[in-house]
Amino acid sequence: MDTPTTTTPVEPGIDIRKLKPETVILLEAEPYLYEIRIMYPAHGIVEISSNDPHLRVATVGQLLQSVHWSSPVAPISFWIGKGLALEIRFRNGVYRTQPVTAAAVKGKREDGSRWSYDVFETCAASQC
Repeated sequence: MDTPTTTTPVEPGIDIRKLKPETVILLEAEPYLYEIRIMYPAHGIVEISSNDPHLRVATVGQLLQSVHWSSPVAPISFWIGKGLALEIRFRNGVYRTQPVTAAAVKGKREDGSRWSYDVFETCAASQC
C-alpha cells in the first residue's frame, strides 16, 4: 500500500487542513463541478455536492488525498492541486474525481465580510 506524503507540495494548491470550518471550495474537474464545504479540516471531513449524478445531494465524506490520474504512486494527503484527481472516502466506498482544472476558495472573515480567491489564476502575458 502506498503511503501518502506528509509534506506540502511546492506548486499552487489547497491544503484543506489549513482552512477554517465552513470555508467553501469550488472545483472544476471536467466534466463535473464540485462544491466542497469544509467541516473538520484536521481530519479532511467535508460536505460535497456536484453535478455528477452520484453526488447530486450534498454528502459528507473524507477527502483523503490527491493523486496523478495515470500514476497514483505518490498520493498527497489532504491536498487539492491542479492536474491531480481527488480521492474522497464515503461510507460506501472511495470516489475519484477527474483531474482538477480550476479551483476557487471562499469564506467569511471574523467581522462578517467575505473573501474569495482563484487558486490557479492564469493571465495572458500582456495582462501580467
